[in-house]
Amino acid sequence: MDRKIERKTWTSKRIGGVIVVPIVLALLFMMVFSGGESAYRVSRERVTIGAVIYDDFQDIVTIQAAVEPLTTIQIDASEGGVVEEIFVEDGANVEKNEPLLRLSNTSLSLDFMNRETQIVEQINNLRSTRITLDQNKRQVQEQLVEIDYQLAEQRRQWKIDSALYHKEAIAESEYLASKANLKYLVQRKALMEERFATDEAYRKSQLFNIDQSVEMMERNLEAIRRNLENLVVKAPISGQLNSFDHEIGETKNRGENLGRVDVLDGYQLSAQVDQFYLNRVKMEQQAEVTISNQQYRLSVSKILPTVVNNQFEIHLQFNDTIPASIRRGQSLQVRLELSAKAKSLMVDRGAFYQSTGGKYVFVVNENGEAFQREVTLGSQNPNYIQVLDGLQEGEEIITSSYKAFGEVERIVLEN
Repeated sequence: MDRKIERKTWTSKRIGGVIVVPIVLALLFMMVFSGGESAYRVSRERVTIGAVIYDDFQDIVTIQAAVEPLTTIQIDASEGGVVEEIFVEDGANVEKNEPLLRLSNTSLSLDFMNRETQIVEQINNLRSTRITLDQNKRQVQEQLVEIDYQLAEQRRQWKIDSALYHKEAIAESEYLASKANLKYLVQRKALMEERFATDEAYRKSQLFNIDQSVEMMERNLEAIRRNLENLVVKAPISGQLNSFDHEIGETKNRGENLGRVDVLDGYQLSAQVDQFYLNRVKMEQQAEVTISNQQYRLSVSKILPTVVNNQFEIHLQFNDTIPASIRRGQSLQVRLELSAKAKSLMVDRGAFYQSTGGKYVFVVNENGEAFQREVTLGSQNPNYIQVLDGLQEGEEIITSSYKAFGEVERIVLEN
């Protein structure tokens, strides 16, 4: 038996048509009445709006700084050895030249004794040579005295013989012998004086060399003694001992760092700055830090231009009072001033800059809508971004992040 099939009034095609047509009409309506611009609707409470102001602007970069003593002296081992005795503990306050620890070094002690013996022997030999030279001088002087005496006696005898010869009281041969003896003694004295002058010049030269050698050997001996004394490590200055962690029996090498002494009468700040600012940081440049809700002014006292891990190091000193509450190693945020204050347009620093790279902003009008506008932005500080072009004083822009807006050109702010 044939059965009559009833035709359905609402087919899937009809239902789809009913749904699609209103959507298409709505989209056409929005395009017509919005001028063809894409739009994004958002609650006004979900965005941050800031006004363009004209005021003093200063280029400031925030850096992280660490507190360190104004004066720190490192303690290094002048000689290697084994730690035999520790006199003070880490963190103690020490006085200059106060013993800190004692090392033992058997080979150094034996070497000192051997070298000391050799040097003392050489010094004694030189001193013996000096005594011999002095004795030779005295012998020549005695010979000169003897010749002077003989010459005086011969002159007196020659005068007597001369008088007797002219009176024909003595023979001519006796007279000539007396005259020849006088001449001999005169010549001998001249030779002795010449020899004495030559010997004296040589003796002075030798004595000078001996004195120099003895002095040098005594200095060497003193240096060897100091090397032995260096086995007792002493505080280089008065202050607080830090990084001084050693144990009995440990072996220390020559030149090894044993710790440091911090002078606690002053502090400075040490900071790492991005290499981008290397040419903009100068000596005496000003900075500011907040400690316990109080502002303190600082100046750049040292710039280390070596770049490590894309950063370079600077030191800053307090201009006036050093805060009593700061301690070594404390971390502080410092605002480094890269320029002087100058009048400029600026806007609040916000997340919009990261979203657009500062190429454009959304400017809010009196109707509660924000339109995209290209701008030129300049330097930044922790609170503001400098406006170079594209905005006027009194205008308002959205300063919060633009990530949710996508590629839209118009934003409708809903109350």
